[in-house]
Amino acid sequence: MGNLIQLLALLAVTGSPSPPPTPAPSHAASKGSVILFLVDNSASLPPLDPEEKRVAALEKMFGFVEGQQYRLVLFGGRREVFVDDVGRYRNDGKWTDFYYAFEQAREVIRGYPRGTEFKMILLTDAILDPDEADWRDEEVPAGEGLKAHVARKAIALVREIGVPLYVVLVGEPPTEGALPGDPERAPGFILDLVQAANGAKASPMAQTLSGFFKDDGVLLKKFIFRVEPEEGLKKIEPAVRRIAAPPRRGVDLQVLTALVLPLCLFLGLLLGILVRSFPGPGDLEIVELGRGAPVHVAADRLHKLSSGGWGTTGLSLVGDARDAAATLSYESAHVDLTGEGLTMEGLDPLTTHLLSLGIGDLARGIDSYAEKGTKEEKIYALNLDYMAKNFDPGEAERLLATPDSERPRMAPLDFLRAKAHLISNTELRHRLVEPRVHFTSYGKHAERKDLAPGSAARIGRYTFLVKDIARGGRKDARIVLSYAHVPSFLGLKTLLPGPLQRMIRLRRRSERLIA
Repeated sequence: MGNLIQLLALLAVTGSPSPPPTPAPSHAASKGSVILFLVDNSASLPPLDPEEKRVAALEKMFGFVEGQQYRLVLFGGRREVFVDDVGRYRNDGKWTDFYYAFEQAREVIRGYPRGTEFKMILLTDAILDPDEADWRDEEVPAGEGLKAHVARKAIALVREIGVPLYVVLVGEPPTEGALPGDPERAPGFILDLVQAANGAKASPMAQTLSGFFKDDGVLLKKFIFRVEPEEGLKKIEPAVRRIAAPPRRGVDLQVLTALVLPLCLFLGLLLGILVRSFPGPGDLEIVELGRGAPVHVAADRLHKLSSGGWGTTGLSLVGDARDAAATLSYESAHVDLTGEGLTMEGLDPLTTHLLSLGIGDLARGIDSYAEKGTKEEKIYALNLDYMAKNFDPGEAERLLATPDSERPRMAPLDFLRAKAHLISNTELRHRLVEPRVHFTSYGKHAERKDLAPGSAARIGRYTFLVKDIARGGRKDARIVLSYAHVPSFLGLKTLLPGPLQRMIRLRRRSERLIA
């Protein structure tokens, strides 16, 4: 009985048209990726090789994967899809529907353990020709033709499968949607398929670069190959071997050294030339001002630099307002805080001393007396601090701005409280005490205003932000202007970071004193 069963099994095997090209996945040895061939079995596809019979050519092609696992999906229409059945390869399919081919490929992939690597190789003439009867059970959106609907569904399915897809175009494929200069003249539908499966690595530029190399790198891969009917297996063999082979990191290195690195050096040199000149966003111009002496500045004129040499961009000094783009005038505080004009007779020594101090020294003096003074001094300092913080701002401004001639009628202690109020009222202190710079610009965007830290000013073609206005320098005050907007070719001055621009200009500092 046992011998009879074995005999029947042997007859069943020998009687089949053609055995599957590979063992079932559960019994196959693991070596590299599983190559999944999707072969167009429609009548429109030319033979794989003019010198070989169809099945013989197909079986020879399987040998190009060099011992790796492979599976076969023959496809035409929905009812013309066969798995691992070489004998069905007859090029007699009536339809060509890529969606059902990829749907069957997804089912094959699901039969393998999770983590198995796959590569799909699609051999086709790229002529999409679905059967309307196959899609009657699915409603095609109004206004969308069946071919467009099937193409969209196939692209979405390939993206969902997430397996690398390589395409071998056999014969003369349709060129609708092919990109200019595409060496394989791949139609737009095929380009969309490979980009959906492979992402940015299948972009047209990456495919053009990959055409220079015989092997695939980790990032640079060729996904579309084209074979003329008369070339047959001679052209298919290197394509399949290239697809099946593991990636070589040296290919990406060749691209980096031969193409990318020289291009980066060239672009870096070009950028250096374009942004070398001062200024750039964030660079600083320092203008020194004297009380009562207006300073006239021009933009982008030939001028001598304080650091030596000459410059043609940025700000420079000119002697006359007729040659200037703007004029800056320094004005000191317009209120006197020294107590000039007050009746000082009969005042206690502590009040007299505090009246003579500036705002900064007054704040430190109050704190010192409150912490280290005698009992009376502590009480005096704490009371002055409390009264000053609760002083009415409008009354404080009125008292401090009172002319010297009218101050004898004013109580010195009220003046001292108003003065101490400026310690906590920053806004009023800036308005009454801090130095001010009056700005006048000329031309199309002419304006007049007072500048303060944080305000904007336009001089010539540049826009500045005021970083600081302070006493000091070689004159009475200095104003620090930061370039906020610098026009440049293609906006490169804005795109390149300030530290990089300073490095290109061989400058350690981003500030420049206008001399």
